[in-house]
Amino acid sequence: MLGLHKLRHFRASKACKRSSMSKEFYSVKEFAKILGMSTDRIYEYLRADYLHGSRATKRSAWRIPDAELQRFKGTSLVKSGAQTENKSASWSEYLELAIQLQNSLSGIGFKDWSIWGLPDTGKPPQTSEAGLRLWIDRGELAVNLSVESDKRFPLFITRLKASFTEFESYDRWRKSLISLVRMCWDMAHEIKSKAEAETGLFLSPYPPIGKGHLINVPKYIYEFALDKYACKGQPVLEILENDPKHCWVVPGGLPNYALAMGSKDEMEKCREATISLAVQYAKDERMGKIVAKARQVKDQTAPFQSALSAVIEKATGGS
Repeated sequence: MLGLHKLRHFRASKACKRSSMSKEFYSVKEFAKILGMSTDRIYEYLRADYLHGSRATKRSAWRIPDAELQRFKGTSLVKSGAQTENKSASWSEYLELAIQLQNSLSGIGFKDWSIWGLPDTGKPPQTSEAGLRLWIDRGELAVNLSVESDKRFPLFITRLKASFTEFESYDRWRKSLISLVRMCWDMAHEIKSKAEAETGLFLSPYPPIGKGHLINVPKYIYEFALDKYACKGQPVLEILENDPKHCWVVPGGLPNYALAMGSKDEMEKCREATISLAVQYAKDERMGKIVAKARQVKDQTAPFQSALSAVIEKATGGS
């Protein structure tokens, strides 16, 4: 009986010890500490679905089940950035992402058409040639690069930060990018509102019945003001007439670039308003701030471009 009692006591002690060592759920901080990883990396794994957790709402804390801890301990994801960096060939799995990110960084600018190509609400984000995606989220402008939507991107950017000191400033650069886009967005939509008010026409893909409409007037004013900021002069606009009811406003020498369409009287008024607004905004100090901010954001991408070139070289078999 004594032996049975000792056996039961041993089993109870072992179970008690097991329960004290493990939990049903872990917080991100606890999970990271056990694996010797940063909480930032754990959050990235959760967002990328490499690690499964749950939370009651989008603002609630993550709860990661013990089963994930046991599964994760046996995966290669636990390896540190330094360990994975020693295997340069492993960059090959990120070649496509490196090229996409480099192309996006090369194409970003204050004239990105996604600023104009975005409907106000209710439709999916539109992606520009530079890879910028803009949309309205709960009344706020949201911005990201299309490459960031790839599920592999969190791991990719984590490796870049661990392997290249240049990428330690990537998050700060993103904030600068978002600030630039918001400046452009606000200015573009202000110009759109003023152009509609002063021309009496509206920006729409299809003309209203019996009335003219704007096509590229706001975009033209915005781009003219950026190109000619703090310079004298005014745009040269022409009216092309098919008949008195079907006329177009176009920049001089660009007959295929329609800025607006409507009756001759509507186009005369539109032409004068467009010239006036273009000159007005070319003197606006906010345009100068956009130009300076865009130059700063562009210059900050140079170190990233250099690091990505090294990644691409390694991924394609370079030294």
